[in-house]
Amino acid sequence: MMKHTQPSFQKLSFLETEGNFQSKRQRSSETLKNTIIVGWNRESLNLFDKISEYPALGYNVKGFISVKEQGGDKQYKNIPLLGDISVLPASVSHGNIEEILIAVDPQEQMNLDEVLRLCKQSGVHFTIVSDVYDTVFGNVVRNVFSEVFRAKEFGFRRIFDIGASTLLLILFLPLFVITAIAIKLESKGSILYSQLRIGKEGNKFRIYKFRSMVQDAEQKSGPVWAQKNDPRITKMGNFMRKTRIDELPQLINVFQGDMSFIGPRPERPFFVDSFKQQIPLYTNRLQVKPGVTGWAQVRWGYDETLDDVKEKLNHDLYYINNKSLPLDIKIFFLTIHTVLTGKGQ
Repeated sequence: MMKHTQPSFQKLSFLETEGNFQSKRQRSSETLKNTIIVGWNRESLNLFDKISEYPALGYNVKGFISVKEQGGDKQYKNIPLLGDISVLPASVSHGNIEEILIAVDPQEQMNLDEVLRLCKQSGVHFTIVSDVYDTVFGNVVRNVFSEVFRAKEFGFRRIFDIGASTLLLILFLPLFVITAIAIKLESKGSILYSQLRIGKEGNKFRIYKFRSMVQDAEQKSGPVWAQKNDPRITKMGNFMRKTRIDELPQLINVFQGDMSFIGPRPERPFFVDSFKQQIPLYTNRLQVKPGVTGWAQVRWGYDETLDDVKEKLNHDLYYINNKSLPLDIKIFFLTIHTVLTGKGQ
């Protein structure tokens, strides 16, 4: 049976804790974890040197895996290069590997999705330990990924989502009617609109919203971000966006099970395809069900630039790592504050 995978993503800080390692008892070879280092570059070789210097870390490096194909037999200090990432699953199985350390350089960052997919497939714990990510992704590297939706917790959340969405749909029915009338009076077109979004594990679904723009707003431009003072947004639409009323029909998505109340916001396929090419690890936010509101929404707001997307990714990954009832309650009250103060775009 495959082991339960519990990946982590963290900055390597051997030098900061050197004194602690010096004071630990040296581990015997029987207690060392068989380890593979993914990377064939300066960072991965420096990582191996540091591991060798401090056996108390508990790693027994069995080999290196390169991100890209390398010609010929190669090794570093008698540790072989096992091949490229295509051999990772087989190397884990044959070598009785218990840990994978990932240390790729910035030039290889676009291969991270494939590396992580293969690491998850291997069924063992893996960690990104390269300091270079601090300069590329900011505080994203200090997030630790964990399996946040255990069966029992997921069951409770789903029951809550069904019950709460049903109750709110009934309570907000008068507001739905008033909003529908206001939309119709101001502009021609549909009251609601649906749009294809990417949900948990890349599954596609249609999200529902009150229409806040003129009808067929992207017919000529194609998918584009909304901007401040966007002329496509109607007066009623501007009010709905500030108060988040336009999001209320997503209670239907919550009831259907495509979304939860709290989680990373679902994005359109066009932008997901674009972002995962420009922002390594972007797709890791898809490991949980998307939400009507989330930590990124109450901390940052709407996307207008790629830097906004990167910053919101930081917040999404923080939520995934730190998901808890107290954090959900905090997001709930911050969302209410946003609605009441009209701090939306």
